[in-house]
This record gives sequence, C-alpha cells and structure tokens, in this order.
Amino acid sequence: MDIERGGAGHGPLLPPALRLLRPHEPVEQQLCFAEALWTAGEYARKAANLLELNGAWRAVVYGGPGSGKSTFAALAARGLQERGAPVVPLLFSLSSRRHPDDLAGWLGRRLARAYPELRRVPATGPGGRVARLVSSGEYLFILDGLDEMPARMRRWALEEVNLLFGPGDPVMLLTGDAGLDHPLPLPGAQHIGIDPAGPAAVADHLDAMGRLERPNLAGSTAGFDGLAKAVRNDPYGPLAVLLCRPLDLALVVQAMRRGLLWHSDLTARVARAGPAAAREMLLDLEIAGALNGRWPARRTAHLARRMRVTDVGPRPGAFLPTLHAAGLLHREGRLYQFRHAELRDHAAALAFS
Repeated sequence: MDIERGGAGHGPLLPPALRLLRPHEPVEQQLCFAEALWTAGEYARKAANLLELNGAWRAVVYGGPGSGKSTFAALAARGLQERGAPVVPLLFSLSSRRHPDDLAGWLGRRLARAYPELRRVPATGPGGRVARLVSSGEYLFILDGLDEMPARMRRWALEEVNLLFGPGDPVMLLTGDAGLDHPLPLPGAQHIGIDPAGPAAVADHLDAMGRLERPNLAGSTAGFDGLAKAVRNDPYGPLAVLLCRPLDLALVVQAMRRGLLWHSDLTARVARAGPAAAREMLLDLEIAGALNGRWPARRTAHLARRMRVTDVGPRPGAFLPTLHAAGLLHREGRLYQFRHAELRDHAAALAFS
C-alpha cells in the first residue's frame, strides 16, 4: 500500500510521551519519545517497533483531541511499510462512517475506493473481501476516529470490531473516549495512552526549532527562543496550556516557519483573548498558509463541507495535491481527508464568515 510521506511528516516533530499496558502485564510502562529533532522517518521506525512488541499486531491508542493519535498511527503505518513488516497497514477514518450498515459492508465500500488494488482479492464467501483480508492475518486495519462517529453508532462500534476481528486478527483502534484506567475490551491488544507534553519539553522543542531557524532577508527570525522563554517563565499559564497540546504546537510552529506569525503576536492574542481565540487564529493561519493565495477560501470551505458527509478521492487538477503537499490534507490510500477534524470543521465554517 502507498503510505504517504507528507502531512504530519513535515519537519521536526515533538514526539509524545506514551504509557503502555500490555496483555498479562498489569503494570503500566513508560516510554517517552524525547528527542526533539527526530525526523519523521525516525519517528515512524520507532512507532512501528512499538506496535511489533507484543507480536499480535493488536493495539488501542488513547488520547484527547489534538494529542497526536492520527499522527502516531500514520507514521507507524509508514514505518511498518518501510521495514517490510509481515502486515500491510490499511488506514480508515471511522469519522466518515454515516450509514447505519454493518462495519464489514462499510469497510468493503471504502476499501474499493481507497485501495482499489485489493479488488483482486475474491469477494465471495461470508463477509466478502473484507473478511478474507482480515482472516488472512496479512493486513493491519487501522481504524481511526472511533470517538468521532455519531453517538448512536459509537455504542455498538466496538462490538462490531470484536465480531469482525477475531482474537488473533491484526487491528488497531484510535479513540479519545476511554483511557488506560478503563481500557476498551479488545482481547490480546496492547493499550497505548498518549500524554500531553509538559511545559519543559515544549520549551526545549521550541529552542531546538530556534537553532534550526535561519534569518529572513531582513535579518529577522520568527522568535522560537522568545516563545520558549515565555513558556518557561509561566509554565502553567494560558500560553503554556495552549502549546502543550501537540496540534496547537504544530500549528504555531508551522505558522512561524511560514512567516505568518511572530511570537509577540501569539503571546499578545493569548493575553488579550485567551487560548480559545488564539486557537481560532492558528486555524485561520494554517488554512491561509496552505492556500498561499492560490485558491479562494470558499473553495476550501466547500471541500471541507463535502468531506463531512462523503469521501473525496483523486480528481484532475492541482487543488487537492497542493493542499496535501502543504500538510492541510492527508491521504488514506487514494482518499483525501483533513489532517484533523478541527481543521476540517473550521474550514467548513469559512463559507459563513
């Protein structure tokens, strides 16, 4: 399968702190991806190593909105592919599931659009093509957005997963509905909790970004070091709270690297209007930076509103590939998605602004 190299892989990352609970091991284990300047490839290899530890290719990943669950899953899939693992990763966003039909039927239709090369697998027999792929043990179904499904469907989603995937079948779920204190009942799975980064780690990361920074033509820099100093001076203040969420930190770094944001702009907005208003500004800047003056905001709004109800696949023109290359969209096979639901919903609202 073609696992993308863009999106979450742009530039250095702040890897999350992880807590692990494995089958038959009642004590949590700590694992901190602490190197601020890891490349996306290094992160992908280590994430793949983690999934391989229990040998069953079964996991549940927990984390709040914007914690980095989808980034972790996409890079783990990339790592599995690059190392030639015995399972082929297949990414699916359950957030796009709307019709009240069975999970196997929905996966079958999405599989045909996202991974058309798998149409060669016979669809005959109970459960069709999806059941054949699951029972083969050669494909790792990564099911993201369990907590983003409509509430009426979420109630029986886990039961469907356990019916479709036997105790030895590879599967990985990503959710924000539960946590290691109350893990989902998926037999044989290791449970991985993603913790927010602490203020000290965020400040170290910003300092590392500053060391990579080059002055612009006027000799100025975006000021990552100033932002790091502000976080250290008030580690529990509103600015630090904002930046300790990986999605917001990534939006800040991207906007500053694009020259759309200075550290004084962000600190002033947080001080004047609070983290929520700063987050709105960051979402605006991310979309504007991806469009780069080439495309109207209304076109992006139309795309986002369509993606809330249906799949969007490849089509002629440069619009989707450009947004993908800019990191606003990611791909699941041949299908496009916004890299986070907050970005999608914010872009959709542009039509009414």
